[in-house]
Amino acid sequence: MAKVILVGYGKMLFSLIEGIEASNHKIVGVLRNDKIKYSKIHLFLKDIFNPSIDYTIIKSKKLYDIKADSVNSEKFLKEIKKLNPDLIIVGSWAEKFKSNILKSIPCVNFHPALLPKNRGPNPYFWSIYLNQNVSGLTIHYMNEFFDKGDILMQEAITIEKNETGESLKEKTTKLAKIMVKEFLDLYDKKQLQPIKQNEKFATYEPQLSDNEIIIDLNKTKEETKRHLRALYPWAIPYVKVLRRYFKIEKYEFFDLKEEFKKRKNYEIIENNSEFFILKGSDFLIKLYK
Repeated sequence: MAKVILVGYGKMLFSLIEGIEASNHKIVGVLRNDKIKYSKIHLFLKDIFNPSIDYTIIKSKKLYDIKADSVNSEKFLKEIKKLNPDLIIVGSWAEKFKSNILKSIPCVNFHPALLPKNRGPNPYFWSIYLNQNVSGLTIHYMNEFFDKGDILMQEAITIEKNETGESLKEKTTKLAKIMVKEFLDLYDKKQLQPIKQNEKFATYEPQLSDNEIIIDLNKTKEETKRHLRALYPWAIPYVKVLRRYFKIEKYEFFDLKEEFKKRKNYEIIENNSEFFILKGSDFLIKLYK
């Protein structure tokens, strides 16, 4: 029976907890993102008056809430020695693990993409935005470089025509719940063969910036729709209208009528108190105020 420390947050963390609990393996501790996100005093008060979903899940399942404020802290190393796990499993995390941690215990990451493609912090967005047909989940050893460790297991996920960032994440985290049990069974029996990543096929996409949240109406209707789907729910999209940025919260697409084809992109076709309609490259978009 493998003993596991979990490091993570959100849906990926929940799925890993449920998957491990459904197996014959044991979670000996969880380090949650709240510990690095808030100061000690802030977190103390938050846990009492406004606890996060992560904390609520950990407490409801009576899991040990690791007392450390970083994966690279001396406190975390002490917790590792005390809990004596076989490995650390990571399911979403913002910190880079330093070599002293990586050398002290095997660390395994559940990355929501088919490595070596889509390395980086938000493959849910990028795989849709880049019009890829397939995403997936990769379980890999961690090393001193982000998402470059040897691959232990992979499964593919089809990206559907109307996929959003949220729906792709939902499918990926459900897959993690299934895969973590199979992974731990094979890991326990020493039946996994690590495979080096082929750098020839590697891609890296960064965290979302202002460039990615601005909608470009010079692109086609299909490209614009895909951009909006990819952003949901990670960021609120904007469009620049008359030198100002307008937040896109509710919208509709329409075919471009012949009478508007010679109009300039971004031109306002209709404007009233409830909405306005802009011309795109091959479409009209209604934006509600």
